[in-house]
Amino acid sequence: MNLQSILTAAALSACLAAPVGATVVQGTITEDKLVGYMGNISLTTVSGNDTLPDTAFAFCIVGWAHWPGTGSAHQYTLTDSFAPFMSQPAAVDKVTGLLHYVIDYYYAPLLAGFYGAEAGYGFNQAIWQLTGADGTQNSVVASANDEDTDPRGTYALYATIMGDLYEHYDSISPDYRSQRYTIRFLQESDDTYQSLAIVSENAGNEVPEPSSLALLFAGGFAVFAARRKQQA
Repeated sequence: MNLQSILTAAALSACLAAPVGATVVQGTITEDKLVGYMGNISLTTVSGNDTLPDTAFAFCIVGWAHWPGTGSAHQYTLTDSFAPFMSQPAAVDKVTGLLHYVIDYYYAPLLAGFYGAEAGYGFNQAIWQLTGADGTQNSVVASANDEDTDPRGTYALYATIMGDLYEHYDSISPDYRSQRYTIRFLQESDDTYQSLAIVSENAGNEVPEPSSLALLFAGGFAVFAARRKQQA
């Protein structure tokens, strides 16, 4: 069987496995913007009518599968629901609200390098906990640090995010959705590898003035630093 036949068979297999009418894409993580288990992904449409950018920023959303790595193509089914990745899908509305809150308040500072070059792993850890959350406040309690040190700021960022979710749990309603970002999901056809979330900024958002952005980051840093001091 030649290469073209192999690729055609793989594409057909992915299409058959996906829900009727679903968009199936092929994605490859690139070397650009790698931070934690996340980075830019190049996308091509295999089937379906949804329009996606050629390149998007993607992060892993389940903790029990392998990072797809760079340079390896994988096929994904596009979905707008967080439920397929949750261990308690009945809680999808509340947990989706919590997820959108995390994206709204931590995504941009993380990509700007505000928490440190490698702290993205802590962001991943917070998202992975949400996939196992049952929608209750107790399900967003931060787990203890299982390492003697925290040289990369990984645990500090994770603990800050989970502490924020716990503190503001009652005010984050089940229908809370980001106005700034659209969040979609790429469901890996092979459960051996990570499924991903892709985030895109909505058109019409006002870009904050540099002074406002600095103030936002300064406020976030104060919370982040305070939590690190408590954990020391």
